Amino acid sequence: MAAGSESGIPGSQTDFGGLRHAVPRAVHRPPLTFPSMVLAAGRPVALRGAGHSCDGQTVTDGDLLVTYAEDGAVEQIRDLGDGRFEVPAGMNWYDLERHLNRQGRSVPVLTDHLRVSVGGTLSVGGIGVGSVRHGMQVDSVERIQLIDGTGVSRWCSRTEHSELFRFALGGLGTAGLIERAVLRTERYRRYTHVHRVGHAGAADVVEHAEQVALRDDVDSYRAMMRRNRWTSETGWRADGPRRSDGSGSEDGLRTCADLPLAGRHNRVGLRPPASGTVHLWTDYVVPAGALGPMIEAVERQRRRAPLDRVSTMVLILLVRRPAGAVPFAFAPAAAAPVSIGVGVYCTADRNVDDIGAIRGVLRELLEQCCELGGRPYLYGVNDLDDDLAGRLYGGDLDILAQLRSTHRLGHVNSRLPLALLAERRGLASRDLPVAR
Repeated sequence: MAAGSESGIPGSQTDFGGLRHAVPRAVHRPPLTFPSMVLAAGRPVALRGAGHSCDGQTVTDGDLLVTYAEDGAVEQIRDLGDGRFEVPAGMNWYDLERHLNRQGRSVPVLTDHLRVSVGGTLSVGGIGVGSVRHGMQVDSVERIQLIDGTGVSRWCSRTEHSELFRFALGGLGTAGLIERAVLRTERYRRYTHVHRVGHAGAADVVEHAEQVALRDDVDSYRAMMRRNRWTSETGWRADGPRRSDGSGSEDGLRTCADLPLAGRHNRVGLRPPASGTVHLWTDYVVPAGALGPMIEAVERQRRRAPLDRVSTMVLILLVRRPAGAVPFAFAPAAAAPVSIGVGVYCTADRNVDDIGAIRGVLRELLEQCCELGGRPYLYGVNDLDDDLAGRLYGGDLDILAQLRSTHRLGHVNSRLPLALLAERRGLASRDLPVAR
């Protein structure tokens, strides 16, 4: 076991999905070890925040670097002025938001699960109910401190090491380890006026979501199918609670205090699935206007085996990216000004046949997403082959291969499908004859 490492950390042998299990050779956790030293050692190492991946992306039998820190992270936050804060990537969003609220500030976009690391979510993109106004979490990042495979740390932004910036945010740790991030925040408004609507079916909620996607005055939005019932919640932020005017026009409207912090999972944190079960979760993000065919494909699958016999939820989120947003290489929301996320969350028994069948369904939905001009959210269950990855990411896979070679990242997250795809592209390009 390497010096400054520990083993047997609860949960380090699996992740939120519970599909894959492995005992790490060594588990490294700051402050007992320095991340730069772990990466510079050159041994194969997987990067992990809180382990909110669903297909073993943060599970390994080699070295595991866990950056998630429950304690002491708040003291490392730096107020840079003008609403910008420098934060350690290992801290969780819940503690960060609570700290910012006390300063009169707030993170523009928070996901449904806040007991996860800042760096971990930034490495996949980050989409939440506030994305309808502010885009992805990575769209609020001004710069990041990134450690490469030699242990060298550098600040990256739109103007400094811009390619590393574009590939690290949303890149699933394939472009290095995010150590710190400078985030742009907004003014804290404690209350959200939420209008909740029950929908007659999938077609009704599609029409509603597409209409909201055309608006620019909404602060939060989500629609959900649970137990075969569709509902949506549209919200507007406010400084104070809403007062009734007695007209009766407020049916379905309620005022929520600190809405992003609500939910039991934000108080107690993430847990792997119950014994004998697994989470096969993933999200697909398609351009606005393409929600109808995507939901139709999901509904067809839900009505037949294997999804008709497992617990399945569907979540819809809207993503309006800011003007001039960075074209992140692998983030789920691409260049479209407005996109719509469709989350398909299956919880099933640990049965090899069922798991294989569900993966087949999710692969079909991924193909549909790609045909509609969309992208997957890479924390989830996504079986990417070379052809599909090429259609989704094109030449960015070649650039990733070059970045990983230049910055000696071949041993970092090397088992991730994205890293393997880039490696194959890099090998193929080296085998091509040189033009003369």
